[in-house]
Amino acid sequence: MSSLYDFGRQIRRLTGEKKYSEALKFFKENKASFTESQISNNQYLIADILTCLRHENFFDAGFLFLSTYGIEINDEASERILTAYGWLLWSKYKAENADGNNNLENERNPFEEKELTESHINFNSTKPALLFKIQELIPLLYNQKTEFANTLISVLFSIVLKSEKQRPAPNWKLINDFCDEFDPNNLSLECRTIKVERKGKKKDMELSSDKESWFAYKTKALLKLGDWTECFELSKKALASFEVFHYSNDIWFARRIALAKKNLGNSSEAISELKTILSTKKEWFIQKELAELFFEANDIENAFEYAMQAITNFGPLEFKIDLLFLIGNILSLKNENEFAFKHYSLSKLIRQSEGWKINQELYEKLQAFDNPETPLDDIHKLKSELKNYWSNFKTNNDNPGASGTMEGVIFKILNDNERGKDGFLKCKNAEHYFSVSANFHLTPRVEMNTKVLFQLLPSSAGKKPSAKVIKIID
Repeated sequence: MSSLYDFGRQIRRLTGEKKYSEALKFFKENKASFTESQISNNQYLIADILTCLRHENFFDAGFLFLSTYGIEINDEASERILTAYGWLLWSKYKAENADGNNNLENERNPFEEKELTESHINFNSTKPALLFKIQELIPLLYNQKTEFANTLISVLFSIVLKSEKQRPAPNWKLINDFCDEFDPNNLSLECRTIKVERKGKKKDMELSSDKESWFAYKTKALLKLGDWTECFELSKKALASFEVFHYSNDIWFARRIALAKKNLGNSSEAISELKTILSTKKEWFIQKELAELFFEANDIENAFEYAMQAITNFGPLEFKIDLLFLIGNILSLKNENEFAFKHYSLSKLIRQSEGWKINQELYEKLQAFDNPETPLDDIHKLKSELKNYWSNFKTNNDNPGASGTMEGVIFKILNDNERGKDGFLKCKNAEHYFSVSANFHLTPRVEMNTKVLFQLLPSSAGKKPSAKVIKIID
């Protein structure tokens, strides 16, 4: 090997051609020609080797490589090394959290014919240590103030929060604390568009910006942790920060404001705001929350009405075990003890069948009755009996018109330009004019024959009512 320059240039060429394995082999065979100091002082070479190790899934070897050559990740490290290291962290975190397991226990050092030491693997593979490394890197990336660094900040932000939220039992304190590593004012407002397949057709879907996602994660974490005051303040700030929302985030921010008000002692305002949300987001858990508020206010009839709407609304019964308990409480106050006992029993049996904990309060409620315990084998019979009972009180949850929302089909598009789209949709035998702005997140999906939910806006100046598109029906 003639010079360090030629050595680095060859590795750079192989890396650029995505011949990562060849680049690593070339490094291994020729590194002895140069001192550790020569190699460690070449930021381009260090970054290229980290890139090759990452693409070959030798993540722990990447950390060992940095340790071997004394490369410290601090504010004196070059942007090139910081970003290569950051992508190594991203790949490692993604690989370990794809299914919640570490599948890299047998990873080998590509430079030597021996396994990495046990202590090194444990240090770098444990989730807290890996997360700590990401948290240490973020302020260093912020200091770079470049597009490359900002892109890396964005992907690190997303991979940690998304992987944690998708767990069966998310660690909301971790999510809350990780959000605190970021200043939302420094996060991107860019909304990327991806292709998604729906019913065999590929369509564009706009994603929320990092800034909007930060508010969504942070406020939900605060709600889960019971920090009502900050949840209230940040949710209000979120609603004032964006003109267009994604994934119905405006609805969820409004709901968190209502629930924060409830827990801060203002139940009447919480009821009013949840009713407003329910008019556009007819979800069973919002109906349940209203039932809880009315129950706490000793308005048993309204509590029962909303509880029945919630139990007959769409949603797996397994998710409604707390609702079943609430209905049992409501029926007890209505002196309908037989059905109160059956609702308590079903809540208990579902928990048993799913292997979930049965709380002491539920045991105490059941013990207050003289009825014999319902065996687990009778769960399907009990479900069937209670579904017949609920059907006597069923409101038309499947009819969106009950909350001022209707279903229609786009049958004519008049304009499709930089200002948005407009045209006509048909509902039964009636035709209604609609328009959607270019900034509306559903606009790219508004096409001929698209099924939508819409509301009729009040007419003005003698004109016919126009339709406001609020949801695409897939």
